[in-house]
Amino acid sequence: MNALDKLKDQTPNLEFELPDGTPVVKLGLIATLYFREGYTTERKQRVVECFERFYKEFKPHLKWQAGGGFHKLTPARFEKKRLVVLASEPNEQQEWHISSARNEKEARGYSLQFLNSFEVHGDQDRSYIKLVLPWQFLAEPDGAARYQHWLIYLCNQVKAEHGYGGLASVLPYDYDSYMPTEYQLAQQYSGLEVDTFAYAMGMELQTHIKGANWYTVLGDTYVERLSGEERIRHALSGHGDIDVSRYDHGLLIRAGQYPELGAQEDGLPRAYVAVSKVVRPVRIPNPDQLHSYSPYGDCFDQSSTDRWYARFDQEDPGLTSPPRTEGGQPCPKTGYWFTPAQEHSLRQFAQGEIMPVFEGSSWGHTFWYWASERESVG
Repeated sequence: MNALDKLKDQTPNLEFELPDGTPVVKLGLIATLYFREGYTTERKQRVVECFERFYKEFKPHLKWQAGGGFHKLTPARFEKKRLVVLASEPNEQQEWHISSARNEKEARGYSLQFLNSFEVHGDQDRSYIKLVLPWQFLAEPDGAARYQHWLIYLCNQVKAEHGYGGLASVLPYDYDSYMPTEYQLAQQYSGLEVDTFAYAMGMELQTHIKGANWYTVLGDTYVERLSGEERIRHALSGHGDIDVSRYDHGLLIRAGQYPELGAQEDGLPRAYVAVSKVVRPVRIPNPDQLHSYSPYGDCFDQSSTDRWYARFDQEDPGLTSPPRTEGGQPCPKTGYWFTPAQEHSLRQFAQGEIMPVFEGSSWGHTFWYWASERESVG
């Protein structure tokens, strides 16, 4: 079963409706980006261009607008909000949210949302922009490519400092009573981003990123903090399913051709674990809890928040991970191994098989690292 078939098979366990048919939790494909100077006229103009493009491309799906009130989305209301954003002062916060939801009580399939920082806060806060698409977007003939084009476009437009993209539980604008559902699903699926409070994390994520997912966005400042692009590419070069590409102001790291849910029975997504290991030095070390208190059920407290951020730090608990093995030595355990000494080196070895050496590699000595007991499908 490939990655898209798995998503289709598991989606019924991830989406919920009220008795009247109102969707309140959906599986979505998201991209969330944080950037500086969202209070400037130039950056607001760039954001407005993003909204204009999104509105033009997805207009048949869009029904609702938030920001300065909740309204049915019409061309006149869109234009009015566009002008308000452009005319706003540097210390005037602008929230803008256009969506396929019919109101604030319904989970959306398509949306674009934005919240700017204040000039008075200077570098102590970040603005954010977030794209939401239905996960089924990936099943369209050019869906994955269109998603990546949107991600690159948004990164370039706002000069993204960092961010992430992948699968997430999408809740209504009025999300409070559904945070416990997001919490429960995140315990079962490691690949799900917990993103309800993305709009509120600008002050937390000034000098650190949130972590790895299907796409991990690293601005040039973070690339340099990780010892540069060449070092990052070397560290990931042994994984044939990880792609590293550039946008105008940094790197996009894609962990696999398609996103993975990371269901408990499947173990941790191997490519996500590999990316997480590389970017961990710039991940937020002491994050605030992912949820506020909810009277509706269990949500993320500080302890479960810390575990969620560290979910990719450990190898699959169902497997025993052998230590790295030097080339020329016998393989200590049957399974899939990779080496940074050669690109696309992932391959299966049998226990006792001599692991090769790649002479003249710019990486230096050949060391083989355990990947998984079986090849990932997707």
